Amino acid sequence: MTPNEQWSLLELWERARDGKLSEAEEVKLNTRIRDDAEARQFLAHAALMGAQLGDMDEDSLPAQYAPISRFKSWHKHTLTAAAAAFVAASAVWLLNASPAPVATLAKARFCKWGNSALPTLEGALLTPGMLELVEGMATLKFNSGAEVVLEAPVSLEVLSSMECRVKKGTVVAEVPPQAKGFTIHTPQTKVVDWGTRFGVSAGEDGKCLVQVIEGLVEVQRSGETKPQELHAGQRVDYGGFLASAVNPDANRDDQPEPGRWLPDAIRNLGDGWQAVTTAYGEGRDSWIQSNPTIHVTGHESFLRVKHSSLDTKLDRKAYMAFDISRFKGKRIAEAEFVIHVEPSDLGFASLVPDAVFTVHALTDESQDQWTEATLSWSQAPAHDDKPKHRTSPTSAQTARIGQFTMPQGTTRGAFSIKVEALAKVLRQDTNGLVTLILCRETDETARNGLAHAFSSCENTRNSPPTLRVRLEE
Repeated sequence: MTPNEQWSLLELWERARDGKLSEAEEVKLNTRIRDDAEARQFLAHAALMGAQLGDMDEDSLPAQYAPISRFKSWHKHTLTAAAAAFVAASAVWLLNASPAPVATLAKARFCKWGNSALPTLEGALLTPGMLELVEGMATLKFNSGAEVVLEAPVSLEVLSSMECRVKKGTVVAEVPPQAKGFTIHTPQTKVVDWGTRFGVSAGEDGKCLVQVIEGLVEVQRSGETKPQELHAGQRVDYGGFLASAVNPDANRDDQPEPGRWLPDAIRNLGDGWQAVTTAYGEGRDSWIQSNPTIHVTGHESFLRVKHSSLDTKLDRKAYMAFDISRFKGKRIAEAEFVIHVEPSDLGFASLVPDAVFTVHALTDESQDQWTEATLSWSQAPAHDDKPKHRTSPTSAQTARIGQFTMPQGTTRGAFSIKVEALAKVLRQDTNGLVTLILCRETDETARNGLAHAFSSCENTRNSPPTLRVRLEE
């Protein structure tokens, strides 16, 4: 607690002793003492020390109890030894009356938490209650031995050492033999594990996807009389969760509110900098996948990128064309490429470590006229089906611009590359079009790893791929 928070808590306690608390303040104080172990401990220490404050010099107080020294000057004689003993006993009674911890927040990486009722510091002991993870990835270690990885954005309720409930979002559970029977609930589904590793994705609307990575689980849907067994590599999709994840904007024209404005012109950013996106002019973007049965239209709201040595049908690359004809005849001093990551909902982030992405520029201008309608794994610029080209384009027709690393579990934010190599490619352009190719070098550690997603020019929530260019005066 901060000093101001400590002082506020002491004031509430003193008002409670004098019978001056309002109804709202009484609820606030009771809730704080019941739910906050740090607050209980602080009040108990404050009361015990308060009985001796008359004999103590302020400089001898520990720094964390600085507010107590201020409390001393106001209420030097109000806290008796009896009152101190009562507060301490009350705190001990409340501590014992609180629910026992059933899990530990074992790991919290790049986490941003939302409206969580439980502590969110790494190492915190967790009683039953809600957690809302907005960004990042966190691991819960249940007392039973089960581990559950939360992949943002996700809302999860800790129920006991043997069960939790996913309100919405994605989790991956690893259950050792001693925790067999560990159960994950969703709004309309129950998943019981029998010693395995599996993932669950759920929506508040009842949609649910269960994917078994190793072992065996039993899945039972509300209204079903008996559960069904799923073995390694099997999955079940209730309500078309996977279909909505593949193209979340499929019905965006039917939404009551319009999508955000997307720039379709070159913007002046000041200081000589201008920005152009794939939504401008002859610009376009799409992606290719090694599975020939997957038809990518180019109208998806995302660009998917993945590398998997465990399944040769799951490799993906993204293509982005920028119309830079407005810069013809002008001197380009600097350039920067910017792309925004999107929540993917395909695969599990915990199965892909920090991921390295590379950006390449197409130097063979005869291939710049590709279209979203015809782009495919068998027909794409600077590409063939050789194993080495699953994570990079053909070097003879491209120039490597640079790379960026995305931390594991990242679902929001922008990544950029600002290097001289990019500015050089733009200066050498002769046809007013520049194609950039995005690849992921990092492999997944197990099947069903995350397929990273980036916003495209069709995205209604985020900015499309962008080139920022500074022109010389």
